[in-house]
Amino acid sequence: MCCALAENRNAYKVEIGTPFCKRIGAPISSVDMSIGERVRRARKHAKLTQTELGKAVGLKQATISDLEKGDSRSSAYLVQIAHACKVDPHWLATGEGQMESNVSEMRPRRAVESNAEMVDVEIVEGDEPLRPDEVWLPIYREVEFAAGNGATQVIENHGAQERFSLPRLARSGVSPENAALAVAKGDSMTPAIQDGATIGIDKGSRTIQDGQVYALDHDGMLRIKRLYRLPPGRMRVVSENTAEYPEEIYHTNDPEAPRILGRVFWVENFL
Repeated sequence: MCCALAENRNAYKVEIGTPFCKRIGAPISSVDMSIGERVRRARKHAKLTQTELGKAVGLKQATISDLEKGDSRSSAYLVQIAHACKVDPHWLATGEGQMESNVSEMRPRRAVESNAEMVDVEIVEGDEPLRPDEVWLPIYREVEFAAGNGATQVIENHGAQERFSLPRLARSGVSPENAALAVAKGDSMTPAIQDGATIGIDKGSRTIQDGQVYALDHDGMLRIKRLYRLPPGRMRVVSENTAEYPEEIYHTNDPEAPRILGRVFWVENFL
C-alpha cells in the first residue's frame, strides 16, 4: 500500500526530509534508514545526549549532530558509537539484523595518549565475522618505549585493526596487503584533513609524487604531510596550515629525516 500511495505523493502535504512511506504512518525498516537516522535512534535508545555521546567516543557535539543529519559512514567511529550506545555495530553500519545483539562481546582498545598527529582511538568488535566485501586492516599508532623515558616508536598493528571496504581499496588501486589506517590528530593539515579524520595509507607507494600527502614516521612520531622533491636529494615537508606549521626541508639520506610510511589514499572528515 505504501508504494501505491507513493505514486500519488503529490496529493499529500508532507513534512520535507522524512521518508515518504514513514510520513503516512507505514513502518520503515532499518535498512531504509540513513546511517545518521540509525545513530540518532541508537543514541536515544541509550538515553544519551549528543554531548554525552560525543564525550564517550571522543567527538565534539557538533560532529555528532552533523553525523545524525547526514548519511556518511565512519570506519573510525561507528564501532565506538555502537559500543557507547550498546547496539550492534553491523546494524548501525548497514541497518541489517537487530539493533541489540551481542554487544557484550565488544572489547575496547585503550587510546594511546601522546601529542602525535595520529593516534589509535579504535574500538574493534572481536567476534563479528567480516562481510565478503570487507578486510581487516592494521592501524598505525605510537607507543612509548618499554624503558619509559618518554621516547616513542611507531607500531603498525600491535593487535589493533579495523574493517575496511574492499571495493574502496580497489577503486583507489591499493592492494589489501599494502593498506593500513590511522586517525588524524591536530590541525596541521586543516582544512584538507581535519582533527579526528580517518586516513587510509598505501604502504606500497613510498616514492614521492610532488604535492601528494604521505604518512611519516619522524623519530617515533606519526605525521601527515604533503611532500615535494628538491635537488639534490632533498624533500620539502609541507603542512596545509602553513601559518602555524612552517615547511621543513631534509636531505632524504639524513638520519633525522622522516621515513615515509606510505601515501594517504583516502580521508574521511567529519568536521
